[in-house]
Amino acid sequence: MTNPMKILFAFALIFSLNSLAAPNSIVAIVNDELITFDAISAKIRPTSTKAEKIKLIDNQINLVLQLEKIQKFGIKPKLSSVNAMLSNIASQNSLTLAQLQANAQYDEILENINQQLSLRGLKQLVLQEADIKLSQAEIDTALAKNPSNSDNFNKQIKIAQIVISSVDQTDSLLQSKDSLIQQFLIELSDKINAGTSFSSLAKLHSQDPSYKSGGESEWLDENRLPAVFKQQISQLKTDELSPPFQAGQAWRIIKIIDKRSVDNHLIALKSQLVQSKKNTFFNDWVKALRKNAYIEIFDHKL
Repeated sequence: MTNPMKILFAFALIFSLNSLAAPNSIVAIVNDELITFDAISAKIRPTSTKAEKIKLIDNQINLVLQLEKIQKFGIKPKLSSVNAMLSNIASQNSLTLAQLQANAQYDEILENINQQLSLRGLKQLVLQEADIKLSQAEIDTALAKNPSNSDNFNKQIKIAQIVISSVDQTDSLLQSKDSLIQQFLIELSDKINAGTSFSSLAKLHSQDPSYKSGGESEWLDENRLPAVFKQQISQLKTDELSPPFQAGQAWRIIKIIDKRSVDNHLIALKSQLVQSKKNTFFNDWVKALRKNAYIEIFDHKL
């Protein structure tokens, strides 16, 4: 069986199982909670300085304060999330879920999973109050340090389509299904060119789920479109109808609604800036908890 210590460390489980740890002396008090040396001993190296040890205690203080808020707010992880993490741990350690549950340290693993998910839930709750906005100056400064290049741009397109895969052949037994569908789509095209709304006809006739939005798609990456779509799109101008064409088992007519070029690098950069601001907001929230808490550190024990 896989060493249970591997399971703990693989998922950053924080409690110490080190039998060589220092005596379980109290190194800090946070409100009504005690922090013992064992809570940080696993992360202390022989070369750790006193300042580094105090930093570990500070982190533990922050954890205690967050756990207090989790209890106050009644935050509990979803059972599905807990089970998903347990299954992931079992899989990554080549265990079945039953084998993991039979492990001597299962209760500790489960406790840590619940704690990590609860901490994540607390952060999400706190960040609901954050009004995160990016200024153009912030974006420009970040781009100046890490500029985009032509390889970062991605062409995207938004289309509308009417898709037909089946048709009533009762009155036209001499024509094939494909012929009838093409004829029907040509009739729809004539109506659209005469002024009838593409969207209204798509809602009435299209047999694709996109009919709900009038046949309109989300933004699509051009380089990921099937070859038959690329061929049709290359010959179309915006708002111009394609002739009926077959893709898979269905026939369709499409038109291009809009095109754009997306800077993937810029999107990623903005996401990083937003995440940085969220982290700052949350860290400031934790600092505020410390200001209103009773905290005493016994650094002479380090």
